[in-house]
Amino acid sequence: MAVMKPTLLALLTAALLASCAPKTETTETSTDGTTTTTTTDTGVAADSTMNNGDSANTSEEMDMAAGDGLEGMVMNFDGTAKTFGLNEDDKNYEVSVTDTTTYEGNATTADDFFGTDRNNANVAVEGEIEGTKLVASKITLN
Repeated sequence: MAVMKPTLLALLTAALLASCAPKTETTETSTDGTTTTTTTDTGVAADSTMNNGDSANTSEEMDMAAGDGLEGMVMNFDGTAKTFGLNEDDKNYEVSVTDTTTYEGNATTADDFFGTDRNNANVAVEGEIEGTKLVASKITLN
């Protein structure tokens, strides 16, 4: 069993790195009976979290890719109840926190994060997702 853990970790790491490997897009156009093929290096996979245009660094993006996590805009922020909604890809999630939730980015404590209205803020949230509910283990305010 002890040998399986490092092996499993190595396989998961390799799979994550492969999903972030440079990809190319190929476009074919036809004019006057001739076909022109254009191949463009996009830098990262189209579905990669590295390609979403947010301000998270590579380490944060790898964390998001490795576990259950979401990135999106805060809505329905309730600083008293310490809950908020999160919209990612036109799907809404209910986010709650625990006493062990960690905070990074522009707010490093629960008081920092929930002490200011965060509606429309861009966040990355890691945690356990069940349906549309996410119990956050880490919140990064971008």
